[in-house]
Amino acid sequence: MGAGGVVAVAAVVGVLAVGVAGGVEPDEMWRDRGLRVVDRATRADGECVSHSFGQVQELLRVVPCAGLERMIFTVTDDAGSTAVVFVAWVEFGDREAARRFKELEDVHGTGDITPLTGALVQVEDVPFTAHNYDSDVVDGVTVVIAEAENVVGGFTAEYLDDIAGIAVRTPRP
Repeated sequence: MGAGGVVAVAAVVGVLAVGVAGGVEPDEMWRDRGLRVVDRATRADGECVSHSFGQVQELLRVVPCAGLERMIFTVTDDAGSTAVVFVAWVEFGDREAARRFKELEDVHGTGDITPLTGALVQVEDVPFTAHNYDSDVVDGVTVVIAEAENVVGGFTAEYLDDIAGIAVRTPRP
């Protein structure tokens, strides 16, 4: 999880789907919190090292992932506040590798999976601070990480934490 990890402009390689249509729609999770998904983009990659940085990248060189899917999307409320949300599904070959990755990823400042660029969801690049963060392990071998940041308006840090907590349960694309 990287302090100052910026939604960097990335070469668009791999599978990319832009917009809300055509993917799994987690609308119900967001409606329950008074939010709606405005735009979404996903990308699948076969490896993780080139899409990571810091100590997280160093670990991934030794303990390679089996697959990586990343999603960036925006959520908005009726008052016009908007947050950008980044979710990554990092799959490993075994439970021990997933455990080691999550243990390091959960320590602030150790690096991160590089978020997709905000331009994919029509927002200026927003620095992901990893302060509004959550993670989970699903199926024993996939670590899901989620981060949220304000774009417009004034979601509180606590509310952004809640958004990350919901996002970590987003269905895998």
